[in-house]
Amino acid sequence: MLHFEHKEFFLLLLLIPLVVALYFYVQYQTKNQLQKIGNIDLIKRLMPDRNERKSLVKFILFNIILFFLIIGLAQPQMGTKMEKVQRKGIDVMIALDVSKSMLSQDVVPSRLEKSKLLIQTLLKKLDGDRVGLVIFAGNAYLQMPLTVDYSSLLLYLRSINTNSVPTQGTNITSALEQSEDAFNATDKKHKAIIVITDGEDHEENAIDKAEELASDGTKIFTVGVGTPSGGTIPLYDQNGNITGEKKDEDGQPIISKMNPNMLQALAKAGSGNYYILDNSKQVADFMSKDIAKIETKTINDKVFTDFVEQFQYFLFFALILLIADFFITYRKKMFDFKNEK
Repeated sequence: MLHFEHKEFFLLLLLIPLVVALYFYVQYQTKNQLQKIGNIDLIKRLMPDRNERKSLVKFILFNIILFFLIIGLAQPQMGTKMEKVQRKGIDVMIALDVSKSMLSQDVVPSRLEKSKLLIQTLLKKLDGDRVGLVIFAGNAYLQMPLTVDYSSLLLYLRSINTNSVPTQGTNITSALEQSEDAFNATDKKHKAIIVITDGEDHEENAIDKAEELASDGTKIFTVGVGTPSGGTIPLYDQNGNITGEKKDEDGQPIISKMNPNMLQALAKAGSGNYYILDNSKQVADFMSKDIAKIETKTINDKVFTDFVEQFQYFLFFALILLIADFFITYRKKMFDFKNEK
């Protein structure tokens, strides 16, 4: 298993598209300046030894070197040894709504991003519990099985968006069923499901399913994301820019409203509690305390305990490419052995 000790350095990867944009901007400005001086073809003939292709090759090498250096700074490590560990805790399945209504920005920066922040904050407060992740919209899908490896769960979480589930809608019943399937069927206690959604359930039977799960020893907690007044659902282009708002058949903007009544009823049926997601830290505090009240069990799991550093390989590749770049000049020929008379 590949693990990165300093994931924050991945933010430096944003430098690469910036460098690429700057390179083409300089090329564009240089071309404009040359056009002002004279004919570009004539200027190129006055510099016969300059090789434009080598210039591009050196630029590509620079970006590859930058990429390997950043990966090296992130300190990749390879897990080499797994050990069985025992800890006290419960099994927690998080069911996250990824329907289009979760793009609404009545909660800043958006309902979905606010929900992700809550999960990140909650994981820091859990200790010894196995946690899994289900995402749902029109259907539900197991994204991460129960694990004590919170780092891997966070990696999956970062990649989740409203396109992660092909069928739109908000099928909470399906989310509860998928979460139930992830549990050990023989375990009648020590289980909890956290449903994070705006509550716009387009399917029935969620309350019945919650009661069934509660009778089987599973507590259900619900987190309402959004406001009663609601917000519009933005539309995005391929570049992530907002292009408009989702509208109904009459051309009017669709207002998505959080449904607190449904979520309160769901939590009550599941013998759990209902929270409104306003302050992520505060909600995570309350929820972690409620989870701590559930009777724990001994959890046997396998985790990587020894990691071998891998950063040196990336730095080595960067060094090799740096040396190669040194021998690539902008001239068509590095040496000219022609004797002039």
